[in-house]
Amino acid sequence: MTNSMNASDARLALTTVESSRRQVIAEIDLPRWYWLGLAAGWIGLGLIADVGPGWLAAIATLTFGAAHAAAAQRVLSGRRRSSSLSVRAELAGAHVSALVITFLVGLVVLTIAAALLIDADGANHPATIAGVMAAIAVALGGPELMAGVRRRALRDVAR
Repeated sequence: MTNSMNASDARLALTTVESSRRQVIAEIDLPRWYWLGLAAGWIGLGLIADVGPGWLAAIATLTFGAAHAAAAQRVLSGRRRSSSLSVRAELAGAHVSALVITFLVGLVVLTIAAALLIDADGANHPATIAGVMAAIAVALGGPELMAGVRRRALRDVAR
């Protein structure tokens, strides 16, 4: 028994495959709660650094780092934006974790520099102000970073 397919059926099948591939690539992301949690944590650390004792700021920083490490193990690959689908590692790319960590480390450096400059200017609550600036960068920049990862995945699949 032979199944023959005419040209329009073949085009329709290829279009369906391409559409499904794009839907899967659209799932490459980190959950929204990850970015919002980082942003809230950054603000919280800034507040604690400005108004709390030094020992509390140190404990809060260590606790935040541990919580991030625990959450990052699960989501940092970009393969599990939601529980409905897990994207293959080859499609998401091995570079997602490195990109996110590099982004966050760079933001830590910028936050410290901003807090020092704000403090030198004489403003009250420099760590909080710098933390809010970092939170905005995380909330806006993190999803944009992942959009770039998805664009790259689309280009790689097209090749």
